[in-house]
Amino acid sequence: MLNLDPITIAFQIVNFLVLAFVLQRLLFKPTLERAAERSREQQKLRQELAEEQEKVASLRTQMEEVQRQVEEDAQSIRMTAQAGAEAEREELLAQVRAEAQQVLAQAQADAARMRQQALAESRDQVVDAILAISGTVIGRAAPPEVHDRLVSGLNERIRDMGRAEMQRVDAIRRSLGRREPIAHIATAHELSVEQRAQLAQMLTALADRHVTLELETDPGLVAGVRVRLGDTVMDNSIAGQLAELRDQVRVALDEQTSGG
Repeated sequence: MLNLDPITIAFQIVNFLVLAFVLQRLLFKPTLERAAERSREQQKLRQELAEEQEKVASLRTQMEEVQRQVEEDAQSIRMTAQAGAEAEREELLAQVRAEAQQVLAQAQADAARMRQQALAESRDQVVDAILAISGTVIGRAAPPEVHDRLVSGLNERIRDMGRAEMQRVDAIRRSLGRREPIAHIATAHELSVEQRAQLAQMLTALADRHVTLELETDPGLVAGVRVRLGDTVMDNSIAGQLAELRDQVRVALDEQTSGG
């Protein structure tokens, strides 16, 4: 049986208390301090983590706002680009329509001008044919006296010019200058000696100097005579009258067409 005296028990208790104090000082207190420090560090880390999470949430909000703003800007840019492209397309279409209308108007004007030109050419051909036939018929039907009257009529015209148109006479004389006057005379039929003498006399008086005659026969005149003295042409022939009639008919037809 174990014998425990009070001293032994007291000694054991003291040992236990000393051991407990030593353990508490050397082991438990540092451990508790480290545990408290670790707890404080964990609390600090949790606080820092919470702060970081708040920053992340704030950054996420900011990024979402920036993304939303970027999307709005992109949408605005797309809408602006679409509006600009639509306006450009409308402007291009308007230009194309305007150009097409101009081309159409020009084509219509060209077609009308071509029709008018074709009509004028056809009309001129008809007029020329009628007058050519008329000249042929007159040439066959006109007696020689018609030719003689036309030659005499030219002499009368030259005589009247010397009486009433002195300005024109002076212009003819100035146009001759110092050169020798030569009168180029074309007649539908050969002139008689008397007719040549009368023409020479009249032309000499017109030029105020001797005039040399160069004669030729031109059946195309039908009847009558044509004289060229310097730059002046005097025509008293059926062909000349038909040419004047042709011009008058053309003018009358042009006026009638324009009026219609």
